[in-house]
Amino acid sequence: MTKYRARNVGIAVALAAGAAILIGIYVASYRKSVDRGLDLVPVYVAKSDIQEGAAGADLGGKIEREDVLRKSVLSGAISDVTQLNGLIAGQTILAGEQISLRTFRPLAQEGVLARLKGNLRAALVPGDNEQLLVGVVKSGDRVDVVANLHYTVQRGQGNEIRRVASRVILRNILVLEDPKTAGGGLGGGSKKAITLAVTDSQAQKLFFAMKNGDLMLILRPVAKPNDSPDSVETIDSVLGDGLGLRQLFQLTGGVGLKDVNGQ
Repeated sequence: MTKYRARNVGIAVALAAGAAILIGIYVASYRKSVDRGLDLVPVYVAKSDIQEGAAGADLGGKIEREDVLRKSVLSGAISDVTQLNGLIAGQTILAGEQISLRTFRPLAQEGVLARLKGNLRAALVPGDNEQLLVGVVKSGDRVDVVANLHYTVQRGQGNEIRRVASRVILRNILVLEDPKTAGGGLGGGSKKAITLAVTDSQAQKLFFAMKNGDLMLILRPVAKPNDSPDSVETIDSVLGDGLGLRQLFQLTGGVGLKDVNGQ
């Protein structure tokens, strides 16, 4: 009986020891996995905002190495800057964001098509140096489009008055290619062309103004651009703005600008 009890005690001790060993192995493994999740690993982040379309090979000065928790590493995060060679940014990357291959696409897609998506279209707009801001505007800038249009107003049977009006017809339009890149001289003359990104509906308004009047581009600021209220300018507003009644009478002979100029 004593031997039987001793054997049972030995078995129990052995089982307890085995269980303790298994528990120890499990705890060690768990701690190792936790510690591995807390390891710091190197990634690359943007030092400043990286614009969509930027070439990966040119980003050496715009990205920097930073250590982050392993569990915080984004999918596709690069471990070497050479991984960006042959790629361009497919979207804007903000300062502090990790550089991931998922936000880049092949360099073969660079150019106008790389900037178009959704309802955006590329429109080639011809003009002279002054109209297109040649030497001033460049790819990536934003412009407004001002149109000067001639039209007629019906006043009674057979009575038409020809008028002219100017106004901003499009705002905050992206320049895809500046005039020097977009087409050089057109038709062998002094005409050049600029490539703008417009929506399909904006393209209709732009084309109408191109065919029925004159256009000019005005460059928008980069820092906190603001827009004045919409307005339209005619000969009445240009010549009569700010004048008193006596001055208006002196200007028009008392018959009104519309009747004097037919505009």
